[in-house]
Amino acid sequence: MENSDYFFNTENGKRKEKNFLTFFILLTIVLTIACVILTWQMVEFRDLAKQESTAKTEAITAKENLLNKLKNLELEYDELSKEYEGLDSVFTNEKTKIASLMDEIKNLKGSTSTENYQAKVAELEKRLKDYISNIDELKSKNEILSGENLKIKNTLDSALNKNIEIASKNLTLTEKVKSEAILKVSDMVSQGIRFNARKQEVPTRIAKKAQRIKTCFSLTENMLAVKGYKIIYVRIADPNNTILCLSESDIFTFKDKSIVYSAKKEIYYDNSLQDVCIYWEKVKDFKKGTYYIDVFADDNLLGTSTITFE
Repeated sequence: MENSDYFFNTENGKRKEKNFLTFFILLTIVLTIACVILTWQMVEFRDLAKQESTAKTEAITAKENLLNKLKNLELEYDELSKEYEGLDSVFTNEKTKIASLMDEIKNLKGSTSTENYQAKVAELEKRLKDYISNIDELKSKNEILSGENLKIKNTLDSALNKNIEIASKNLTLTEKVKSEAILKVSDMVSQGIRFNARKQEVPTRIAKKAQRIKTCFSLTENMLAVKGYKIIYVRIADPNNTILCLSESDIFTFKDKSIVYSAKKEIYYDNSLQDVCIYWEKVKDFKKGTYYIDVFADDNLLGTSTITFE
């Protein structure tokens, strides 16, 4: 009996020992897996933190580079403004854009991408190069004119020099550049217009049939002109030299004087070639004779055309 109890006790002890060993092995495996997972997460977190730190550092560097470029652009425009006072309004407009962009970049947070701003800065740099290129070209032309003037002075006697308007060829560079910055028009044409049965415009020179006066022209490409919204005024004088207008209060300022206009149109000028048409709708029958049409903008007379009704 005692031998039987001893046998069972021994078997139970072995079973417990085996179960404990199995538990210990499983616990070791679980802990090992947990350590591997924790180690992997720590490595991943460290890499992520490193990437974020690198991205933030690169963003800060990119911002500083852009701000330095904009500051240099601002300084260059300051120098150009001092040298060419006649173009101060053009350069001030560009400096305003630069200041606005600098404020936007300064307010960027964290690792925000600066790719869009890099394109804007590149565009501003290109515009400055275009201005300098145009000014250098005018300088070259001015030097050629100066050389021609000197040659004329050396070859012609004083009596002949008095008959040559040499002063007009000795314009200063600032005056020439300022003149080049004015809006210019080409291909200006005015027509009498009637409508056919299909409501299509048909040119006419018969006074009684004309229903409107149409004036079309092209604003030429001019990189020195100030970019932005422009109001184009048309002033039409009939054969009796009476200005056509809808109201005596339809006036604008030209050379410090208030004058009546016939029609106007607001356009956005982006320094490129642009076609414009402006209409005067008939209030009463047009008279026979010649009408004179003047076009104004930015306190300048841009062009004149005529139309004669029969």
